Amino acid sequence: MPTIAFATLGCRVNQYDTDSMRGLFLAAGFTEADFNGPADVYVINTCSVTQVGEKKSRQLIRRTKKRNEAAKVIVTGCYAQLDPELLTSMPEVDAVVGTNERKRIVSIVRELLHDGEDEAITAVHDVRRHDEFEEIPLYPSAVEHTRADLKIQEGCNNFCSYCIIPYTRGALKSRRPDAIVAEAQRLVAAGFKEIVLTGIHLGAYGRDLDDHPTLAHILDRLVKETDVARIRLGSIESLEIGDDMIAVMNSSDRICPHLHLPLQSGSDTILKAMNRHYTVAEYEDLIARLRSHIDGLTVSTDLILGFPGETEALFDETMAALEQLRFSHIHAFPYSQRRGTPAADMKDQVDTAEKKRRVELVNELSARQKESLLTSLIGQKAAVLIEKQDGTTGEGFTENYERAVVEGLPAGAEGTVVPVTLTDTDGAKLVGEPITGRPRESRE
Repeated sequence: MPTIAFATLGCRVNQYDTDSMRGLFLAAGFTEADFNGPADVYVINTCSVTQVGEKKSRQLIRRTKKRNEAAKVIVTGCYAQLDPELLTSMPEVDAVVGTNERKRIVSIVRELLHDGEDEAITAVHDVRRHDEFEEIPLYPSAVEHTRADLKIQEGCNNFCSYCIIPYTRGALKSRRPDAIVAEAQRLVAAGFKEIVLTGIHLGAYGRDLDDHPTLAHILDRLVKETDVARIRLGSIESLEIGDDMIAVMNSSDRICPHLHLPLQSGSDTILKAMNRHYTVAEYEDLIARLRSHIDGLTVSTDLILGFPGETEALFDETMAALEQLRFSHIHAFPYSQRRGTPAADMKDQVDTAEKKRRVELVNELSARQKESLLTSLIGQKAAVLIEKQDGTTGEGFTENYERAVVEGLPAGAEGTVVPVTLTDTDGAKLVGEPITGRPRESRE
C-alpha cells in the first residue's frame, strides 16, 4: 500500500484535524511514514492566522516536493480554504482540500494515485453553506500524543477585527453530545489519561443545536460517563464562563483547574477596536470570581501587542492590567496585518520594531510572574501526567498545566498520572518527587 506522511502548522484544532485524517488513511490501508523521509503522499495541514503562517506553509510545500518529485502533495487546512487559487497555481501542489471536505481526502488521494492527474485537484467549497459539524471518527491509534485532543466545535461567529478564522472555518457548528462522549470513551479505552476539549469558539458550544447543550453539560457528562483521569479545557472566551461552568469544575477533581482565557489587550479602547465584547473591568471581575471559587486555579492568556492605534499610553494600560491579573503564562504576539480583515486597513499601524519591543516587555513580565508562581507551589502536592521518561526521571504537566520534572520514578511511568510533592524549580519547570512508589491511573 502507499506510504503517507503528515505535517501540521498552527493550532490544537489543526492537530486534531490531522489526527482524524491520519486515522482515515490508516483505516484505508495506507502506511504512515516520517514526514522528513520518503513517502508516496504528503499531507500538509496549513495555517492562515497570520501572513507568517501562510509563508511557512508555502515554504514547507516547496521543500516537501523537492524531497520527492514523484510524490503527491496534498494541501489542506485554513490556508487551503482561504486561497485555493494561489495554492493550486503552485507547481508543487497536487490537490487542495478545504476545511469542510476532509471526509473526501482519501478518495481524492486515491484518484490522484490511480489516474496520475496532471492538473491539481481542488476540493474547496464555501464554508458558509455548511452548518453541521463534520463528523470524522478519531482513531485512537492515530493520535501521537499522551494527551488526546477532542474537537467538539467548529467555526466562529465573533468576527474579531484582526481574525480571518470565520472566513476559513465558517459559522459555529457544534458536535452532538453523544458523539463527543463516545469518542472520549474510545480514547479512554485506548489508554489516554487526559482529554483536552478543543474548538475554534469553545465557549459557544451548543448554541446552534436544537436542545442547546452547554460546555458545562459536556463536562458533566464526561465526568459521569467516562473514566478518563483528567479533562482539560482548551482556549475559551472569558465571558462565556458562567456559574454552571464553575459548579461543574468544582464537582470533580478530574477537571483540571486551569483555564486559558484570551485577554488580547488590557485597554478598553483597543478591545473595542478589536471587536472584543468585554471590558478590562469585566475580565478582571471574572478572574477574581473564578479564583475565589476554584481552588488552585491558574489562568493563562493570549495578548496581541501593537494593534493599530495602540499608543504608548494604551500599552501602559495593558501592562498595568497584566500586573494586576498575574497570569500563569502570557502568550504575547506582535499584531500581524492580516489581509482580508478590517484591522488590516485601520489607520495608525504600529512600527514593527515597536511591536517587537512591547512583546519583549510583556515576555519579561510573564517570566517574572511565572517564577513567582512556581516558587509559591514548592511544598505543595500535584499530579503529573508523565509524557516522557528517561530512566528514573520523567517530565510532564501538572493538573494546572505547569511543566514538571519528576525524579525517582519507577519503570513504566510514562503515560500515567503520578502524585508528587513539589520540591524545587528548574528554570520555568517545577521539580517533584513521587509520593508513592507507583503511578496511579486516576486522580479520583
